[in-house]
This record gives sequence, C-alpha cells and structure tokens, in this order.
Amino acid sequence: MRIPSIVSSAFHSFASGLSRISGFWLGHKVKRLSAHNSLPTGQPFSAKTLEQWQVTAKGEGEALLQLRNTRLRQHELDRFVDTLELHYSDFYENKDQLHSKVAFVLTELGMASGQVNSLKPSGFFASKLNDRKLFLLDRYLSCPDPVEFGRAWLSDGGTLDQGFVFHCVYPAREGEAPLFSNDDLSQMGFIRRSGADSYRLLSVDITPDHLEQMERTRLSRPVHSLVSEQKGLMTVQKLEHFCRTLSPLLDEPVKSLLLEPIQEDNLLNWLELTLHPGIQYFPGLDQSIQRFVSALQAHQTLEQQLTTAEDSNPIQPVLIECLVSLSSASLDENTHTILAGILTDIQQHQLTGERFNHYVMGLMIQTPEQMRLFSQLFSLIAQHMIDKQPANGTQDSLWQQTFHQDMRFIVQRVERFNTTTKDLRKLYVADIPALLTSVAKKTEDFSYDKGMAQLFTLIEEVHDACLLSDVSPQTRTVIKDPSAQWLTHQSQEASLRLPQALKYGLNEQSPVSPEFLGIRKIMSEEWQSILASINDSDEMLTQFEKDRPRTDFQFTVASGSKKKRKDRSYSHSGHTLETTHLMRFLGNRRAAKALSKLLTQTFAAYQTKLETYRLRKATPFLLTPMGRDPKDSNRVTVTQQADGSLAIDYTMIASKPSYLLGARGAGIMGLETYQITGRSIVSMESLKRGIVNATEPEVTVKLSTKNEQIDWYVDGNDQLVQIPCPYLPPEQ
Repeated sequence: MRIPSIVSSAFHSFASGLSRISGFWLGHKVKRLSAHNSLPTGQPFSAKTLEQWQVTAKGEGEALLQLRNTRLRQHELDRFVDTLELHYSDFYENKDQLHSKVAFVLTELGMASGQVNSLKPSGFFASKLNDRKLFLLDRYLSCPDPVEFGRAWLSDGGTLDQGFVFHCVYPAREGEAPLFSNDDLSQMGFIRRSGADSYRLLSVDITPDHLEQMERTRLSRPVHSLVSEQKGLMTVQKLEHFCRTLSPLLDEPVKSLLLEPIQEDNLLNWLELTLHPGIQYFPGLDQSIQRFVSALQAHQTLEQQLTTAEDSNPIQPVLIECLVSLSSASLDENTHTILAGILTDIQQHQLTGERFNHYVMGLMIQTPEQMRLFSQLFSLIAQHMIDKQPANGTQDSLWQQTFHQDMRFIVQRVERFNTTTKDLRKLYVADIPALLTSVAKKTEDFSYDKGMAQLFTLIEEVHDACLLSDVSPQTRTVIKDPSAQWLTHQSQEASLRLPQALKYGLNEQSPVSPEFLGIRKIMSEEWQSILASINDSDEMLTQFEKDRPRTDFQFTVASGSKKKRKDRSYSHSGHTLETTHLMRFLGNRRAAKALSKLLTQTFAAYQTKLETYRLRKATPFLLTPMGRDPKDSNRVTVTQQADGSLAIDYTMIASKPSYLLGARGAGIMGLETYQITGRSIVSMESLKRGIVNATEPEVTVKLSTKNEQIDWYVDGNDQLVQIPCPYLPPEQ
C-alpha cells in the first residue's frame, strides 16, 4: 500500500529529533545559525569556488542555482546531494570525506535528516532551498580542512560535538593516510581505545581550543619527521642543516635566528633559543634540540679523548670512556644497543675477536660520515681490548644471543667464495681490524681508499645476507636500512675520490708491481693459465687471424744478435700479416705458428686482469678496461735479442679512454688518456718446439682525467651518451 507523502514527511520530521546512540550520529535537531552578513547580491558562491569551477569546467553552479526556491523532497534532495558532491569533489582528495561532510552539513543546517547513506527530507513540508543556504553550504563545503571548517562554523554561532569528529575529522585524508591518526584523536580526547583494534567515540563539545590542538598536531608533523630523520653522530654541520631545514616551518623572529651560524664554543647560549615561544609551540621540539646539542658536545669530547688515547697508559679506561662518549654522541637506537653489548662484553672479559667483528659490522654502518673517527677508535679497541679466550665462557643477553647467532650466519655467507678460485669475491671478516687501521691513517689517502674499498665490498655482502630468511627480524632491522644508506654514502664519497684513486699503484716510469698490490701469487697463476691456453689449443691462433688488421707489427734485430739478415728491421702496418712474414723473420715454421698464438689477446688478457685487481684494491667500483675498439692504436714489436730470445713489446693507446663500470649497472667511466704497455721475454728454443715459454709481462699504465674530473657515459648504439655521475645526488 502506498504511504501518502504527508505521512512520510511527518515521520521524517519526527525522526529528525532522535538523539545520538552509542556515540554515533543518527539524526539531529535543527540547529539554527545566525544569518551571515556577507551574502553577495545575486551570487551565493564565493570567488574561490567560482574560480575552481572555471578550472574544472563546472561553469558557475547553474545546476545548483536551478534548485533555488525548491523544496528538498526526496527526489529533489537526492538530486541536490549528487549535484553538491559533483561540484565540490575537486576540493577534496577523498570522495568519502566529501560524502560524509555533505550529509553532516545538510542535517546540521536542518536541510535534511537521517543518516549519511540514507538522507531524508527535513520537516513536515521539507526544507526550501534559498540563496542564504546555498551560501552557507558553499562556505562550509569549500573548506576541506576540518580545522578551517570548524572555525568557520563556530564563528557563525554554531555548535559542534562528536558528530563533527566522526563525520568531518575521521574521514579526512592527506594522500592515502588519515589526516589524524587514532593516536592523534585519542590524545585530543575524541576517542578511547576499547579493544586491541577498536576505539569508542567519546561525547565532547568542540571548542576553539580543540581546533587549536588539532592544528598544532598537524603542523608538528613535519617538525617531528625532521627530528626523527637525524641519525648517526651529531656534528656542527648536521645541526646547522637541521636548523636550516626547520627554519621555513617556523615564524619570525625564531625563523631567522635558526639561520645564524652555530658557534661550537658557545652552545649553551644557543640553547636559550629553545625557550622561545616559536620553539615551545611544537611539543617536544625544545627537548630534541637540547638532545642534539648534548650529542654534539659528546662528539667534541670524543674527538678530544681520541687525540690522547693512543699515548695513554693504561689505555683501556680511556677507550671505555670513548665508547661512552660515542653512545652519547649518537642519535639512533641501533648504536646505543650495540655499544651496550660491547661495554657488557668488556666488563665480563668476553670481547673475543669474532664478537668484536660482529659488533663492528653492525655499528660501522650507523655512522657512514665518520669512518675515520670510527676506525681510529675501534682499531685501538682491537689492539688493546680483545679477549682471546674468555675464562668462564660467554654470558649473553637475549639480544646478544640472537645478534651473534645471526652474524655467524652472515659471516658464512660473506666468506662463501673463499674456498673457490673466484679471487675477486674472496673476503675475510678476520681482516676487519687491519682494514680499520688502514682507514684510520690520516696521512695516506691510498691507505684509506684501499681499506674503504674492501669494507665496501664486505658491507655489500652483509646487506645482501641480512635479507635472507635465516636472519631474525631483530638483526635485519639493525642492518638492512643502515647498510643500504652506508653504501650510498660511500659510493658518493668514492666517486669524488676516483680521479686520485685510479692512479693507485701507478708510476708512469716503471711497471705496475704485483708485489706492491699484494697480488704476486694471483698474477703468476693468471699468466701460467694464459700460457697453458696458448700451448694446449689453437684458439689463440684463430683470434690472432681476426685481429691482424688491427695491430701494427715491427720486427727488429738487437745489436749483438747473431741472426744474419740484410734488413735489421722490418715493419708491417696496415696490411695483412701473413705467416710467411713470421717465418721470414724467425726462420722456423713451428716457431712462427707458436708466436702467432702469443701475439693476440695474450697481453690484453693479462693486463685486463692486472688492471681489474689493481682498481679493486683502491675503489669499490668494479672497473675493467673497455673492450678493444677498431680505432685503438695497437703496436707489437718483436726484437731478436743477443742471446737468441725474443723481446715482445706491446702498446695500446685507447681511442675512447674509459673503464667499463660493471658494478651496480652505472655504464662507462670516461678518461682523457689511457695507455697500456707490456714487455715479455720469449724463449726461442721453446718456440722452435712449438711451445710458448715467456716471462710474466711487465705492465706500465698511463692514464689521466680531464681536470681531475670523471666523465660518465652510457652506451647508446655504439655512441657514448654523457650522463651525470650516477652516484651523486642530482643537486650536486
């Protein structure tokens, strides 16, 4: 049976007077607001709204104006609500927020009754829409910020309660996140936890103080975020950067005061700034600044302690004080936790070398910008405070037990290549104290570069290992993000040092010394492997046939040689070198064939390996000389010596001087000049038997950069395309 509309209207009029149940809004009595005095003549919409509608092609609100002087019965009310949400949708990031707010405003203004998703006409005859109501709706709906809306509502003489919190504050969003979290709403007294994942809305009358608290909470977020970003050891530069970043978030005069230089010897006077009302406005900011200043003072104390620590006798108490200062100078919890473990081990005489290395790997990554200071302190600890064998075993806290168990697994992963032939992948965690000593040396840059290169490779492996499921979440938290940040920071530092680091081990007047590089055994094995490949197969001969047109050859006879020839020198350039040419010079077919296999990639293979090892010693980047290019200048000179042996001299001048950057996929690193020369003595007697017996090449490398700068490229269809350094932030 159809219910007459007059009966329906009467029912909705009655329903509008229902009270709130359990804190959730169901319906409202009409709250009359005083008429606003600034209603424009003939135009209920503000200039702000009209401007927005022009941008979004919604005209001047004609669809809303058509409903003027219309009673908002159910059909008209539904149409009106849809039109409002369409026109004001661009003011809101979240459609649910607008949907809830439209219902709230309409019911509070007495223009509708019911609930959010089932609005009903208000009153016996339904509310009649006029310009004043359109004006008020525009005034409130064009304020997506609940604080701004609340102030406008209260200034118009209205009242707000928990319905405002539920319908306007709770649905508000900032991006994907709530504008106010449950913790925020709980601290402001709007909700109370009623279970593990549930809250209860509290009855509250909203006052201007509530709105002020909401605004302060929101404005404090970027400040608290900036505070939480401060990690590592506090320095003057870091504190000044914090103040510069904080300054735009505050008002004058404290805004300008924060930009003034910090005087290291006058930090106490600078602390008076924390008493300024502009600082006090943000909860906890004054305490954070005081903590930063205390950390800076502790850092200064630590540096002073380290200047005299090495000469102290006994040294152990001084080093313990240094550890305490380091903990006070640090801003992150990871450092405090690990240092507490070290101090406990020292107190219980159980700081073994293995446990020390575990602590260092976890602690070093927390302070990427202070490697020399860190290395100086912990190299001294390694020398003076290690217990070889704890007398009563080890006593671990639960944290220590889990940490050391995880670190033993990580060490196994780091050292997994040590039993293989992959020399570049071999790492020894036991070398950490020696590496720290290298990094701590202030007078030798190459010593620092060598130590940092090996530590970089070590931390890369540690970072990858901590991601495995065998590592506990507790240890992964300590290592994962800090190690990634440490690697990024050290990559930037290493890229800036490359022009100097590339020349490690080079003397343009003498060959590169495998002994100096610490790779004598490795390179000897490499050379014997190359000779074996020559003598055991004809692959080198095949390659030589391909490379002949790319290499200039010269054959000479040294003074004092018994070789009888009319022409003491013969050059081959730009033409195919036939086997008969080699036979003509050597006078032996088997020797000619054996020499053919030597005069190919042999020297290039050895030199590439030598360069790879050399660079690996001084930089964390995996660099290798670029592959041969047709425009390279290649020259081989074969000289008959007085004793009958052959001296082979090889020279390559790169047409595109560069290293291939194999680490982290960054492309190509360009130089200005790059030249490699090699010299080896070959036994003629062995050649006559078809066997190559040659001395390990003496290699000389000459390189230079453009004004001590590195160029970075990617290979684009055989064309080098210059790019910014991939390891430096864009602003640099």
